[in-house]
Amino acid sequence: MPKIIIHLPDGSSAKYGLNGPTFTIGRAADNDIVLPPGAASSHHAVLRVSEGGDFVLTDLESTNQTKVNGQAVELRVLEHGDGLLFGDVRAEYHSEVAVRVVRMEEQPTRIYEQGAPGAPAAAARPAPVVLAPASVQRPVSTTARRSSHSQDGGCFALVVFALVLPAAFFGGLVLRYHQEKGEWFWNYLANYLHP
Repeated sequence: MPKIIIHLPDGSSAKYGLNGPTFTIGRAADNDIVLPPGAASSHHAVLRVSEGGDFVLTDLESTNQTKVNGQAVELRVLEHGDGLLFGDVRAEYHSEVAVRVVRMEEQPTRIYEQGAPGAPAAAARPAPVVLAPASVQRPVSTTARRSSHSQDGGCFALVVFALVLPAAFFGGLVLRYHQEKGEWFWNYLANYLHP
């Protein structure tokens, strides 16, 4: 299974199995591969499996660039042993075995091996493999901003409209009465109700 090894600031590393079609990479918690604090962007890059089975790395217009083997890239097909740099976070890409794609809903990405500095790496637990066509893709919304309108926004607008429109209408009547009669409408009401 292809994997990406993230080198952490404390000298340890985290290995992520690339067992799905798409992986987002960045500091934000909603990414599939969450990077440690540093110069990496919140949504820094995305990995997508191509129809040939290789992973393609795409920079998401990050502030401090994505580099492969020391060169800044926007789009690059990764090869076994490539050195990656997300801002100031170092990583490596390994792909000794042919790519097997699983559906993200069935097998989410997670750290399957994490080694402490100077300690031997723990044995990796094999993840269950669910085969799916290599062309399976899901839309990535990391670059798109979420709309500030929710589905109940129309109901809220209707309530506001129902309150603002009558208030504006009544305010207009009060001003018109004041201009024509020379007194405020509520004074008229007070005299009318309590003669």
